[in-house]
Amino acid sequence: MKHLLVLICILVTVATVQAEELVLSTGSGPLDSVIHPVKDAFEKDSGIKLTILFGSASLAFKQFYKGVSEAGVVGTSFDEVLDIMKKEGFEVKDPAAFHPTTLGKSMVRTVVHKDNPVSKLSKAQLKGIFTGRITNWKDVGGADSPIIVVLSTLNPATIGAFRKIILDNEPYSKEVLELGHMDELRGAVEVNPEAITIGTTAVISNGVKLVETPEVFRAVTLITKGKPLPKVQKFIDFVLTGPGKRLVKE
Repeated sequence: MKHLLVLICILVTVATVQAEELVLSTGSGPLDSVIHPVKDAFEKDSGIKLTILFGSASLAFKQFYKGVSEAGVVGTSFDEVLDIMKKEGFEVKDPAAFHPTTLGKSMVRTVVHKDNPVSKLSKAQLKGIFTGRITNWKDVGGADSPIIVVLSTLNPATIGAFRKIILDNEPYSKEVLELGHMDELRGAVEVNPEAITIGTTAVISNGVKLVETPEVFRAVTLITKGKPLPKVQKFIDFVLTGPGKRLVKE
């Protein structure tokens, strides 16, 4: 009987340890720059399992807001998240109750087909291309062929940051190829020599070429309701001041 009780205690302890997890909703920028790079090290260091729900910044916030996850990690500021929610008609009650923490920053990349001779674009050239005023690659040093702009419909934080910094908040061209996730954008550029797109590091592959451009960064923000739970604070500390600091990518 004594041995049975000891075994039950051991099983309960193991189950408790295994049950310790942190559920995060996140967009593609934070996933590539912060969460994926630190995940294994954080789990090993803390004993807390990270469960990741992946989507766009707006989806990540909505999941967190509805209680599906314990924190939302988005590739933009909290104020900009509120703007996105307002545009989407999603009511956020009592915004002051939320607690945003900046974990770092994520770079927005610009890529073209690997055989495209264009390797550098200025802000003016990028603005011309993405607003639709420049429509042929020959006007920016490339071949005499039409430019195909590919954009994601699922990443408002990425296209919002690029629009603010590069387009000076002017609207994107209406003549764009609209796709969803970053792998779809990457795939479109890999098979279309005339294509260009923007995104996270997930759009980079051997089939595309990274173009030198002015730097475009957006904040990576972790959002909780009220003060972060102890396990959320462990993740924050791991990223900002702990071993995760050297693992984070821009």
